[in-house]
Amino acid sequence: MSCRIVSRWSSALSAEGLRWVTALIVAGSCGWAQASWQVDARRMPASPSAVEAKDAVALSAMAVVPIVLPPWQNSKALAPDEGGVRQIGVARALDTLDTADKVARLLQWRALPSGQQVAALQWRADDAYGLRLGLEFAALPPMAVFRLYASPDAAASYEVTGAALLERLAADAQTGQRTWWTPDVGPTPVLEILLPAALATSSLQWAMPQLSQIVVPPQVAEALKTADMATLSEKRLSNACQQDVNCQTALLDQRDAVIRMVYVSQARTFQCTGTLLNNPRQDLTPYVLTAAHCVRDQATASTLQTSWFYYSQSCGSQQLFAGHAERYSAARWLATGIGNDMTLLQLDEAPPAGALFAGWDASTQPWGVAVAGLHHPRGDLMMLSSGKLQDDAVCAVDYVGRTLDCAPQAQADGGFYRVLWSQGGIEAGSSGSALFVNGRVTGTLTGGDNWCPAKDGRVVYGRLDQAIASFAAWLGADKAMNSDMHMPVYRFLVLRSGGEFYTLSASERDYVIASFPNELVFDGVAFYAAGRAHARLVPVHRYFNPEVVAHFYTTSDAERQFVQTYHPSWNYDGIAWWSPAQPGDGVEAVYRAYQYVPGVHLYSLQVQARDAWLANAGLLYDGLAYYVWDAP
Repeated sequence: MSCRIVSRWSSALSAEGLRWVTALIVAGSCGWAQASWQVDARRMPASPSAVEAKDAVALSAMAVVPIVLPPWQNSKALAPDEGGVRQIGVARALDTLDTADKVARLLQWRALPSGQQVAALQWRADDAYGLRLGLEFAALPPMAVFRLYASPDAAASYEVTGAALLERLAADAQTGQRTWWTPDVGPTPVLEILLPAALATSSLQWAMPQLSQIVVPPQVAEALKTADMATLSEKRLSNACQQDVNCQTALLDQRDAVIRMVYVSQARTFQCTGTLLNNPRQDLTPYVLTAAHCVRDQATASTLQTSWFYYSQSCGSQQLFAGHAERYSAARWLATGIGNDMTLLQLDEAPPAGALFAGWDASTQPWGVAVAGLHHPRGDLMMLSSGKLQDDAVCAVDYVGRTLDCAPQAQADGGFYRVLWSQGGIEAGSSGSALFVNGRVTGTLTGGDNWCPAKDGRVVYGRLDQAIASFAAWLGADKAMNSDMHMPVYRFLVLRSGGEFYTLSASERDYVIASFPNELVFDGVAFYAAGRAHARLVPVHRYFNPEVVAHFYTTSDAERQFVQTYHPSWNYDGIAWWSPAQPGDGVEAVYRAYQYVPGVHLYSLQVQARDAWLANAGLLYDGLAYYVWDAP
């Protein structure tokens, strides 16, 4: 993101602990900006419960249909590296796969000895450094299995089920389709699809109108494209300003919390930096803090691929650390603080063993304090920049025009810290990296000077002490003991009755998927609720009618009494979950209608659905059912 700092300077955007400590300092009026919270770091344990290794699976399909892409010739489609995010991939249209009918004609389904049905496609782009495939699902059976290989001869590098994708991917509000961007496993990926023997291949419907082609090296060490994308043997400093993180001793623990992020936005692939954060509960929930101009919605978070321990083997070494790891299972977008250019994510997959959940400090930092940043400039191995906090800054980020404007004068509560470098610098790919004070995270990088030498260069970081209010539900001390807040509620479509079944229980979800594949269709996460009682929450009660195979949900005690007295065919299942008692930040209304035939209730968060029910003579609109936290 390019940056213009008003008047005085111009730039480009760009120890293990087992306890938690909180202290409240009040200065002036009370509020989150004055609340000082500190959380210590914690190390990811090396235990089987934390990380489960999977055996490699060889390609099952006997025939692989090739799809060859012509050379990419539109160099203007790639934004220049000006700091901030780094674009490494461009969108490419695929006319041969842009409809479900075209895909169906290409797939060559075969039966395996197990009875499963299998088909496979391979993409090849000779001038690519990698490919990310954009599958748009119109119909996705939960029992489908997708395997991604770097080549037909490679072991499976990634496997995911339809059920996991339904849970992870948000449905488009207009079309209802879900888009999955596959991980980048190289320039010749093979996608293998397996379906159960009893499931018709027509139950899976998808198209791929475009893919994202990696057209520049993912890290600058790769000066020339190599055939083996899995091995990175050369390390090159991005410029003479950068300092290898291993050539110092102050933040060697914290380097294991910093991750290189690769994601897709509008079919283009980008790089940023993020940091794994600990929380007051110390429960190893994988929260990641980064910049909002990198990720600020669920569609982008669903494409996230992360690199861990992405640093040199040792100071002066030319080798990538042998213990580096990749994670492909994306993330859930939790919240964004636009005024501070910060986003909090929750990874869908556990970090690798040894990763550090960084400690953080949400107190206001004094001018002149020593600071340091750990980041991946131009996607390279991890570097360190150091300096001091100069003052507070007022900045405006234009997310569309990719610009940053900061006022020259210092201003308290301006949303950002201004940092003066004494060593190191930032480049494209550094955005979202953490600002450390005394080993704790206090902000995330928005942008600043990236010239070389970087001495006396200035950059701005979003302030965690101000943004913490946006993340209070996950990081705030008032929720420290509420580990079951904002839990996903899963939705199934009941084929026989046309009704809907909702459950907060992951074990019940898995049981229904396995036991009733032909009766209920898993539809992913519907919304979020709480697993037990808390202040300002109300219970949602669940009833089941076996005669019509339908469920009914209510928060009304009067309605419960009426059902139990006059409709004994509805069996009480107990409290399904707890929901907010009233609307507020992030809380949405769920509307309910009754369909006379066959006698089921319909539920929706959409105002358009509510209005359609009001105009439908075959439905009785029941009004507001309850409140929930909307799924991102």
